[in-house]
Parts: sequence; structure tokens; C-alpha cells
Amino acid sequence: MKSRFFLSFLSAYLLTCSTLGAQILPETTSDFLNVYKITGHVAAYQACTQAGAKVINFTADTSFATVWVPSNYAAQIVKRVMVAIHGTKGSAYAAMNDEFVNAIANNYAIIGIQWWQQGSTPMADGTYFNEDKIYRLIDTTLKHMKAKYGADLSRVGYSGFSRGSAASFLVMFYDRYYKTNYFALSVSASGGIPTPPNPPKPPLGEVLQKRFGATPFLGTSFFYYCGQKDEEWGANMCEQISYADSLIKLNGGQTVRRISDPNGLHGGYRTSLGYQASAAQWFLDLTSTPTQPILRLPADKATNMPLATSLQWSTNATAALYDVQVSANSGFTTTFLRDSLISANLTSKQISGLAQGTTYYWRVRAKNNTGAGAWSEVRSFTTQGMTGVRKDESGGMRDEMLAVSPNPASGFIRVSGFVKEPSLLTISVVNLLGQEIMRLPAEWTGMGKFSREISVANLPQGAYLLSVKMSEQVVTSMFSVVQ
Repeated sequence: MKSRFFLSFLSAYLLTCSTLGAQILPETTSDFLNVYKITGHVAAYQACTQAGAKVINFTADTSFATVWVPSNYAAQIVKRVMVAIHGTKGSAYAAMNDEFVNAIANNYAIIGIQWWQQGSTPMADGTYFNEDKIYRLIDTTLKHMKAKYGADLSRVGYSGFSRGSAASFLVMFYDRYYKTNYFALSVSASGGIPTPPNPPKPPLGEVLQKRFGATPFLGTSFFYYCGQKDEEWGANMCEQISYADSLIKLNGGQTVRRISDPNGLHGGYRTSLGYQASAAQWFLDLTSTPTQPILRLPADKATNMPLATSLQWSTNATAALYDVQVSANSGFTTTFLRDSLISANLTSKQISGLAQGTTYYWRVRAKNNTGAGAWSEVRSFTTQGMTGVRKDESGGMRDEMLAVSPNPASGFIRVSGFVKEPSLLTISVVNLLGQEIMRLPAEWTGMGKFSREISVANLPQGAYLLSVKMSEQVVTSMFSVVQ
């Protein structure tokens, strides 16, 4: 209850401050906390200021942000921004410094957020801000970047290291919960979610228990890194990253890549230009106009499809979500099914309740923070009809072109049918998720009857789709396996 009240309060606060946060804020060359003078931060500060970075002081919040834009930023059509959060006692200068190589190579701006206060002595750990305060500082700084530099706030990434990576999960949740939808990607390096029996800190635990909806991370994308020789904190960080990966997927988010570096130390991501380049490419992909998905199953103009079937398409690197539309007419003027909130972790949609002997048309498009891309090609399929189907003598279902028996089966099935002309015959078995799990070698067959035997002894009990392709025609039939 306390977490729900707090989130409602913070939501109202962000809305109240949105106008103020949108104004251009004063920029200077040093922070009022004098972090730039602290031993260990001087070099990072000097590198940032020499590159032209500026400082925005948030005196009321005992914090500051660093901002940097490429020299040609004003002339760019697409103005991306990366928000960088460092780890333990890592300053906004250090966070920004980490991003310079990729930012210069790819022409995006950088924001560094100071999210800890120096302790009473140089050796003290200090005080770290909660993710709600981090998010509020990010929100204010991003609005400054839009007001002053024209930054596109639908093309923003988050790069977190260590503690900054551990903070990424709640930051991404807040981003979707408040519907600001800034972040197209989180690069989460060397900081995960504690594995059981250690509970995630509130309110992340409540979020993962779905108290804020069934898919609180829907539309989010994560790029993970961990080193198997991570020497810090006495925890196996690859286990925590793996755990975070599984939890985020269960809650609607997608993983674009997870690196488990066999030789990686705690800072392994920052010592590999290859890993950084991969993350940067994902950031560019997910902040570009989505490309058209490629449809896979069912094949175009497939016939004799079951009344409950699966639509499947290929993974799309520009997608954070998929939008699927099914209609009984090719112009899609009426809709049998529309699901525009399919996680990019999924590349299939199970549909049921189809009418017998009916032709359906379907298409898919990808969506991300920038909007929706173009629809894929349109495919059609026709469902099983009532006519021409009868039981054969062995108990299998058959029509004029295809018979499967016995049905249900336990050890093997016999597939038989009639080919009207010499054809290259391809027989495959597909599960109800649309995944091809077995395919016989293709072979030529002459006109007339054909018969093939297929072992199903190793298939789990359940329903399957048998697909037979003869030249350009695809015929399908359902069968069941029992054990």
C-alpha cells in the first residue's frame, strides 16, 4: 500500500513539474558540490569539460547533471540522447566519460546524472538516491535537452554500470508506469537483481509480483552484460543478470542480447569496444523507424487450417512491440482480431474461434518508441471445411488430398494423399506455437497416390499440424499424439 501511495504521489509530482522541467536551465562549468575537486574524479571532470560538456546544478536536490552534445547536433535530423548512470561513488563525469567513444561515433548526446552525495569523510560510502529521485532528475534534464538542443525524447537510451545497472529496472518501470516512454533501450552492465532468498528492494519486489499490472515492463528492451570473473561485491553477478533477464521477460520486457563474458571482470563491458559497439547498434536500431516483419507460418494461401492456429513471424531488430491484425477481407475493413501490444520477446500469436471453411487475411507490423512501421506483406489462409472430410478405415481424418492415420497416434503416423502432377514433396510437423519441429527430406514424387510413415514416438503428448507442400500448394491437417 505504501508503494502504491508513493507512486501515485510521484506521478502527480512529475505532472506538476512538467512545465517547469521543460524550461532551459542554466549551464555552467563546475558543480556546486565540488565533486570535480575530489581525488579520483578530477581526471573525468577534465575530460568532460575539455570535450565541451556543461553542468546543470540541482541545488534543491543536492545533485547535478552533466550534458554534452556533438558539434553537429543542431544539423542532425535525428537527435538521440543517452542517459548514463555510474556505479559505486562513480560521478556524473565518470558516467559521461564512459559514453564518449560511442557517442562520438554515432552522433548522440549524453546526460550524466550525479546520484550519490559524498559521505562525511572521503572514505565514507555516502548517500545514494532512490530510483524515483533518479528518474525525476532524468526527466528534468531530458526536458532541458529538448528545449535547448531539440533532442528527440522518443529516442533515448539508458546506460547503467554496477549500481547504475541495478537501478535500471525500476527506472525503466517508472518510464512505462508514468507513460513518459523515454527509453528505447537499457544497457545494464554488471548489476542485476538479487537471487532468492534475497528479495529485490521495494518497490521492485511488488512490481515483479505484478501488483502494478500483468506486464509492467511491456515495451522495454534490455541489453545485459556480466563477467564470469567479476571480482566485486562477493556476489555472482552473472547469476543476478540471468535472474533479472528471466524476471523482465516474465513481466513483458524483451532481451535483445545477454553477454556472459567468460573472462570478464566487473568493468568488462567498458574494456570491450566490441560489446559497446553491439549495444550502440541496438540503440540505433530501436530508435529508428521500425522495419517490416517477415511472415513465416502459415504459408501464404495455406488451406485446411485448424480453427485454432498460430501465426508466426521472424524476429525484428527494430521492434519493441508487435501489432497483429487478422481480418476476413483483404482490405482489413473489418477486424477478426487485433493485438497491438505483443511483447517483442514473442514472434507468434495463437488465435482461436475461426469459422469453418473461411479465408482469413493477416499482417504484422513492428513498433518502438518512434512509432509504428509499415505493415508486412498480407498473407491468407483458409480453415478446414465441413465437406469432403471423413474417417478412413484406420481411424484417421482425411480429405481428397491428404489423410493422417492413426489419429490420435502414439508410435507413428502414416501420411497419404494424391498428387495431381509431378511435385517436390515436403512434409513437416508444426506445433501449435507455429514452430516447425520436424521435417522429412524433400523428394520428387510422380502424379498419383503417395504414402509416408513418420515416427512421433518422441513427441510430447498434444496436438500438432501436419503440413504437406506439393509444388506451390500447401495442404495441412491436425493430428494428436498420446503417450
